Amino acid sequence: MIKFLHILLLLFIIQSSASAPKDDLVFDKKYFECENQWIVLPKQASEQEYMVCYLYLDRSAGFTLKLQGDLSISPEGKYIFEANDDSKNMIFRIPPDYVLVAILPEARRSEMNIPAQPDWVKIYREGEDDTDQLVRRGWHYNHVGASGLALLPLLKAYNRDAHAEGLEFELAYAYNAEGKFDKAIEVLNKALKKDPKNYMFFRELGYAYLHIEKVTDAEKAYKKGISLSDNRAEQSEMAFNMAGHYFRTRNKKKFDEWVGEFHKYADKDMVYYEYLEKMQEQFGK
Repeated sequence: MIKFLHILLLLFIIQSSASAPKDDLVFDKKYFECENQWIVLPKQASEQEYMVCYLYLDRSAGFTLKLQGDLSISPEGKYIFEANDDSKNMIFRIPPDYVLVAILPEARRSEMNIPAQPDWVKIYREGEDDTDQLVRRGWHYNHVGASGLALLPLLKAYNRDAHAEGLEFELAYAYNAEGKFDKAIEVLNKALKKDPKNYMFFRELGYAYLHIEKVTDAEKAYKKGISLSDNRAEQSEMAFNMAGHYFRTRNKKKFDEWVGEFHKYADKDMVYYEYLEKMQEQFGK
């Protein structure tokens, strides 16, 4: 009898699972992973409908959402999409710390007769494969901390024209952000042959050398970058990076040297000033 009841219970669980509404929306994507995708925004528990948007990159303004309609899921698990009229298709520029979103599954999109992409997005994608626009896309990805995704358009552009305006810096920045320091160094050394007075190249070069423990090369690069720059924030950042290295390696003499360099350019309201003061306090203990 007990065995029979166990079987009935198991059958009930299986039947309940089969009849439960299927919700295959997974809210695990960062917005910059969803370029040119239909996405669904999370809703509050009290809300009945999800907002459906199309996410695209406006290369002049950044990652953008355009509201397209509402999505509800019936008790039977059917997805129901109600499109907005054009007057309600609001546009939102996405802030850096935006919520995780769900990509609308392709099967669900097809089921609801939603096109692969809206007609209106075509104007935003015109020329997206041009070299300068590939660089611009890479800049946007770097700008939001998605340097891994920046590499694809940047490398495509680099294979066409290595010296395209702004490209070498963005590519080196992306490589550094991804911890690919040797590749950043290779790009920057080639770039410096054509543009030897670009202090931003030296800034990234110093950063890359420092992270592979080529400290002498890092110092040379940072000193050159500081001498070429007239941007006090950039100069103080380069000095701070060297001071930070010597703080971590407990080299007081070199730390003090770079603290002195830092103070030549840093104002008290600069972001690194407070951090360096704390390092100095720690060294005194």
